[in-house]
Amino acid sequence: MRILFTADLHLSPKTQDHTLTKIREWLTGCRPDALVVAGDLSTAQNAEATLRNLRACYPNGPMAVCLGNHDFWLENAMRREFDSLPDVIDRFWLPAAKAFDVTLLDNENLPLPGITIVGGYGHYDLGFAVPGLAYDGVAVTEEDYVRTGRAPGHALYWRDFSYLPNGRDLHQVAADQVAGIRRRLAEVSNSQVIVALHTPPFEALLGVPSGTQTLQTGNPHIRVFFRAYLGNRTMGDLLRTAFDKVVAVVCGHTHRPAGPLHLDGTETLGINIGADYAVPKAALYRTDLKEFERLAD
Repeated sequence: MRILFTADLHLSPKTQDHTLTKIREWLTGCRPDALVVAGDLSTAQNAEATLRNLRACYPNGPMAVCLGNHDFWLENAMRREFDSLPDVIDRFWLPAAKAFDVTLLDNENLPLPGITIVGGYGHYDLGFAVPGLAYDGVAVTEEDYVRTGRAPGHALYWRDFSYLPNGRDLHQVAADQVAGIRRRLAEVSNSQVIVALHTPPFEALLGVPSGTQTLQTGNPHIRVFFRAYLGNRTMGDLLRTAFDKVVAVVCGHTHRPAGPLHLDGTETLGINIGADYAVPKAALYRTDLKEFERLAD
């Protein structure tokens, strides 16, 4: 099997023609047996058009997507109508996935010959936050992380706080995501697994400097605060228990490439696709070699 993985397509009217052209080039050149997108395809209200366009690029083969944080974004007027991420999935993404024969990994697995794709959004559990972070002597608090998404003294904030549905706190959302992956992994009994997530489950897959490297005396960069929203450490703890059948983990979200590398010194490979707005990237996985090949931009 040859499986093409990409992520962070961010298909919008301004950039989608370029990105879709690149996807078609990869598909023509590699002729993969399946296509998987690891989140941030577009926004919730563009779900139907997004999956229609992707299916047009790849008319006949198996296709799966997991969602990213941007795929749950809603404008304020509509945001008030939704209490949870599953509400957004049911309203926008499930109907579109069924219409265009796309496996929505947030709800079900994609079984392929000899391998199963398991996946989901992942969210963030603040597990990669930098301990002891402070700005101009003002310590960052749990309240800053979970209520405002804003570091002390900074106008910039994590924009999910304005666009994600209202509902439970981020720790509960992250825990629900871990529980969903646990359930879907348990459904696979006689197959190796590739896990496709949007948010990285391991620090090695963030593609950004470690917390100790990014701290600056007195007034760290705002990016150090945002590190808390880059991944789900608890998800990594779960995946470590399944390394006997998980041969690879694919993610995105940070817009920074990482890997392919061996996770925790095991045979399990990890890769962050590292795509960015209007800068599509992809990697081809070959099941016979158990290797990723990054494709030319």
